[in-house]
Amino acid sequence: MSKIEKIRGDAIKALFKELQQDRIPLTARLMDGDYEHVTYIIDIHKFKKTPFFLIESQESFQKAADNLDVLRLYFEFIGNDRIKYVFETADSEAWQDRIWIRFPESVLRFQRRRLFRLDAPPGTRLYFNVNDMRYKLLVVNVSLGGTLGVLVSLTKKMEQELKAINPKIIENVELVFPSKGHNDDPKVNIKTCHVARQGRNRLTHKYEYAMEFKELAEEEQKKLTALFYQWQREYLRKRRLFKV
Repeated sequence: MSKIEKIRGDAIKALFKELQQDRIPLTARLMDGDYEHVTYIIDIHKFKKTPFFLIESQESFQKAADNLDVLRLYFEFIGNDRIKYVFETADSEAWQDRIWIRFPESVLRFQRRRLFRLDAPPGTRLYFNVNDMRYKLLVVNVSLGGTLGVLVSLTKKMEQELKAINPKIIENVELVFPSKGHNDDPKVNIKTCHVARQGRNRLTHKYEYAMEFKELAEEEQKKLTALFYQWQREYLRKRRLFKV
């Protein structure tokens, strides 16, 4: 089992300021209703010496909250340290037509462990270059920290070259998710990846790449997080539908 650390007091204030300054996305869920969305902390304020925070909310969220006697919320997010945090709060204050949420008594921080991996949506690809050669992977699974993919095409010459070069760090990687409409496929640019493993799978005989994301620009990290949570919600919804 993973270890869980409780964050309290001034440490919560420092953590929430980081969430606000870095615009780290949070998943917010009404505990007494069927509503969930990705949001951000946009302000922090004290009312009668009690700290509150304000989230970026949608009109649909406001309507759902108005129907509740007590606003009980569950939040979770991945911090800059790529570790999962969760907290709950059940106290709020209405001020200037905005809902301010009271700081929780504690925030749970999950100790570093293997990040949750999700089967990649069909059609997810990853592209990178080695010695001016363009490679394409079909992504098998993905997490907020890395991915596993299978090379689409690989000649013996290309395989020999990859084994000879065996780069541990690959730069300018493109992770492309399939679009749900007529828009361009969502793309996440990753500055550097660490190759944790590469080689033939003994069972499938396919050439696999396991990569760890090492460096992403802030906007790209936010994009990846939002896309990942979107697919995660759909995955969990389908699992509930097919559960006997």
